[in-house]
Amino acid sequence: MKRMMNFFLPAVLAAALSLPGGCGKKEPPGAVVNITGPEGLSVGCGKQAFTKPPFELKMPPGSYLFKFTAPGYAPKWQSVVLKDQEHRRIAVELEPALTSVLVATRPAGAELVMGSRVVGATPLVLELPLGSFSGQLRMPGYSERAIDWRVDDERPRQIMVNLDANIAKATISSIPEQAQLFIDDRPVGATPYSGEFNEGKYRIRLEAPGFLPLEQVLTLNRGEELPKTYKLTPKPGGIDITSEPAGAEIFVNDVKQGVTPCTVMNLTPAVYRIRAVKQGYDVGEKTIQIAAGFSDSIRFKLVKSTGAIILNVQPAGIHISLDGKPYGKSVAESENSTGTKPILIDSVAPGRHVVTVSHPRAMPSSRDYVLEVQKEKVVNRKIDVWVANCEIKFKDTGRVEIGALFEESEKAIFFGTEPGVRVEIGRDKLEWVRKLKIDEPAGKPESSEK
Repeated sequence: MKRMMNFFLPAVLAAALSLPGGCGKKEPPGAVVNITGPEGLSVGCGKQAFTKPPFELKMPPGSYLFKFTAPGYAPKWQSVVLKDQEHRRIAVELEPALTSVLVATRPAGAELVMGSRVVGATPLVLELPLGSFSGQLRMPGYSERAIDWRVDDERPRQIMVNLDANIAKATISSIPEQAQLFIDDRPVGATPYSGEFNEGKYRIRLEAPGFLPLEQVLTLNRGEELPKTYKLTPKPGGIDITSEPAGAEIFVNDVKQGVTPCTVMNLTPAVYRIRAVKQGYDVGEKTIQIAAGFSDSIRFKLVKSTGAIILNVQPAGIHISLDGKPYGKSVAESENSTGTKPILIDSVAPGRHVVTVSHPRAMPSSRDYVLEVQKEKVVNRKIDVWVANCEIKFKDTGRVEIGALFEESEKAIFFGTEPGVRVEIGRDKLEWVRKLKIDEPAGKPESSEK
């Protein structure tokens, strides 16, 4: 390209100078040319050169070929036709001058980093403007190299860098063997491990079952062959103990250690007898051997030593006792419901038990039920208690009776004064019907009113 320009430029200049009104003729100026551009701009026209701004040229009309140059920029030619009395402004924009720079390394294949950008792998050719440049050469197995260079002109140049190998060898062992090895948080396998490394520092971590993790910094120098052995510290022996259900007291060799779930630590190597004790369950017992530095876990599935009773007592408000101890009252399922909620009596020892139901208006007022409870079994028992819940008064006699109201309608009620009795009474025969609250004290039924 430069050869073509060297040939082409004299021909163009000669043609320009032969044009009427060329720079070499002494004709009265008829046009003014004002030229601006980058710092250091030089203007050439034919055999004349202008190097000091401001560039305000008075020129006769005609055709001209200008050459513009400036340090750090590629030359530029521009053809201009000027008319008489014309005032022309030319703002010159030049492209930066680029130089080819070949960056090569021995061996090839190194990455060239300029600033924070990887520009390529050697050998590579860079097209650069004039100025100062720097970069880093990086290649696995070789020391990183910083390079600096300048581009002062347009002549191509070459930069050759010999890289220095920085390989070190290391064999990493551990006590015990077969520990998992991590180098800079990357798993590489189990010990013993041998490999080649770049010169530098590495974070080593070793892990093995029953031992505390070990972390160290390993420093390797170029050309070094280093054997390195690390000794891991055993973990204290221990037992993780759980039970189903939870909440069992744990005894290790008859010494209480806590309540499940629990962990017993700092146990020396030995055989241990573990017991799990929980009320209502058979005692669980196991034997376990603890090895040095190892933890183990055991789980007790406790077997109930008791049974349970589920009572469905009707109606609500009935007092309930178990073996003479009050247990509560039957409760309605909801505010408007006649049904009651089941009552669970848990952790009942196997054998015969007496359930007593009572109410001041019941007939009889108290009754016992004998239930046979077996281990891990549930006894279901439905108990209906006859309870007076209503008072009525007859119109004709004024007699007041207390009893159980079973059903009612607008015309009649179904009523009974004792268990097994159920009669229909028309409302036209009754002066009033009064329902009794469950906790209201009982009155004595009267056969007549005086």
